[in-house]
Amino acid sequence: MATIATRMEDRETLSCCLLCNSGRIQAADGEYHLYQCEACGYMFDNPRPTIEALVSFYSKPGKYDSWLVEEASRERLWKRRLKKLLKCAGSGTLLDVGAGTGQFLNLARPFFSHVTGTEVSQTALRIAKERYNLDLSQGQIEECDLPGNSFDTITLFHVLEHVPDPRKTIARCSELLNVGGVLVICVPNDVLAWTSKVKMLGKKLGLRAFQKFSPKFGLPRAMSSNEIHLSHFTPAVLRSSLKQADLTVIDESLDPYYAASGVRQVLHSAYYVFHRLLFGLSHVNRYDTIWMMARKFSS
Repeated sequence: MATIATRMEDRETLSCCLLCNSGRIQAADGEYHLYQCEACGYMFDNPRPTIEALVSFYSKPGKYDSWLVEEASRERLWKRRLKKLLKCAGSGTLLDVGAGTGQFLNLARPFFSHVTGTEVSQTALRIAKERYNLDLSQGQIEECDLPGNSFDTITLFHVLEHVPDPRKTIARCSELLNVGGVLVICVPNDVLAWTSKVKMLGKKLGLRAFQKFSPKFGLPRAMSSNEIHLSHFTPAVLRSSLKQADLTVIDESLDPYYAASGVRQVLHSAYYVFHRLLFGLSHVNRYDTIWMMARKFSS
């Protein structure tokens, strides 16, 4: 496991790669705290917020108010993901890691024999109970008291980029899966996406709206936006991480992540369809997100 060289207040510094444990990590953009492993290509924030700072950030009162306001558009989002998921999974037990307010689990209930989830945010836990009558496990998946080999499907929708140790998180999910079960991971594709290239250009041109982004990668500094991303994955790095956990990728595509309505929904949908066609022709993902599904074939 990667060691933490220093830890000060709400920040910590990594001394080696979290995914492959190599010490060959270099500053890719030191001004924006972006490091990359020369051995496996993994990119990450360093130094970065601690898990305590992360939990505090996502437990702020009102943190999920926008999710509640956008409930209708977010329902359409979850239904798109559920439709993709049910092509390869369904009818058994479902665990949603980082379940947020529980809206996805609520919609998935009719298609699974049992649904449950985990969440670190106290605010989200309260909403999940009050709105959807869901009793989620509080804490990181590695700390939750869940029996091994007990789930047929595990989902991590835009969670892996937030966790302190993604290799440990994937390994724990593999332990929790039944043989034949599937793990679905969706993460931002922010290293390779066209939108990141636009942000890079905007930064280089000195446009005010793009000042928080790195001119080399189009990524923001941690704590400078509404999200805290500790990791920045590419499809190749994510595939390698799943292989390390003895999981076999059975489906790779794009995550239809957008929650929008009206004209914005039409534009987002068109952009998504365009990139699906591009991915189908070239198998190169330049969209904003990655969808990856892997199966556990042996214990």
